[in-house]
Amino acid sequence: MFGLPFVFVKSGLLTGFLYLIFFAAVSLAIHLMYSDVITATEGKHRFVGYAEIYLGFVGKWAAVLTVIVGLFLTLAIYLILSVSFMKLIFPGLPPDLGAVIFWIMGSGVVVLSLARLANFEVLVELAMAVIIGILFLVGFTRVDFQAIVSQPLVNFNELLLPYGVLLFALSGRAAISSVREYCVKNNINNTKMRRAITYGTLAPAVVYILFVLATIWLSPLGVTPDAISGLELGWPGAAYIIGILGISVIWTSYFFLGLEAKDVLRYDFKLPDTLSLTLVVLIPVLLYFYNSNDLITFMGIAGGIFLALESIIVVLMRNKLKPVGLRGYFIMLVFLVGMFYEILKNFFLS
Repeated sequence: MFGLPFVFVKSGLLTGFLYLIFFAAVSLAIHLMYSDVITATEGKHRFVGYAEIYLGFVGKWAAVLTVIVGLFLTLAIYLILSVSFMKLIFPGLPPDLGAVIFWIMGSGVVVLSLARLANFEVLVELAMAVIIGILFLVGFTRVDFQAIVSQPLVNFNELLLPYGVLLFALSGRAAISSVREYCVKNNINNTKMRRAITYGTLAPAVVYILFVLATIWLSPLGVTPDAISGLELGWPGAAYIIGILGISVIWTSYFFLGLEAKDVLRYDFKLPDTLSLTLVVLIPVLLYFYNSNDLITFMGIAGGIFLALESIIVVLMRNKLKPVGLRGYFIMLVFLVGMFYEILKNFFLS
């Protein structure tokens, strides 16, 4: 979410909003396809398990690679974002020190394997809503339509920039299993489940529109890649509240994903517990110090390559279950073209 205002401004607001509409629809199709796979498959499995059932050995290891690399990149992204939120709370704190403090906080939970702490999804969503609410309310009191009108509608030089960042922001495949479990436990039928998935996929897209507009209003010196460090809120208390809530959100997400990465290494790669834990603790911080200044690149690679590959795997699984038709093949083509763009941009043209 935090990279959206920057890529929207860089690519042009019209470009960004058209991307958002299109990929919200594509994400909805992916989520519904995955729900079909879960519903039609007996037993309880993880994403890798479904890939093995429907796509065999190759599908399993493609899913494993996609999941673990995506998790490590996401953990590195949270470390980069932690710097901006730490600055709101402690303005004089050196950036790298702030990231290390956050890394210790998140890694500590993973090391102690405090899985019970991972059941904070509702609080995380509430904190995110409060952050966006504060930004929009403060922004609404200082509405500057000139700030919106002055932005380019289309920038052909950066036309594809929003692709990976948007996929990263709209990713929600992992939540579908939890939705399915809740519906089964509460005797909610499949029609209502699909409706809940639809609302859960499209509602964030609406929220992102408000977030982008509020960020542009509140960034008179220009929107920054993390959307946070360029804000001028006027009221110091608002900055402090956003800092606390932001750290809480990404900290909870950090250890939740860290525990998930540890399980993937233990159960899918069959690595010893100590080695799995060591990799989960060290790889994100090494990625941070390798390139801590390029949040958008990390988001683009995570979303545009690995989440795109994950989505292709979902379409292929659904196709094994029931032919996806032209819509499914079109979605895969979009992701393949986007993956080619991200690989070319980040590994050959950079």
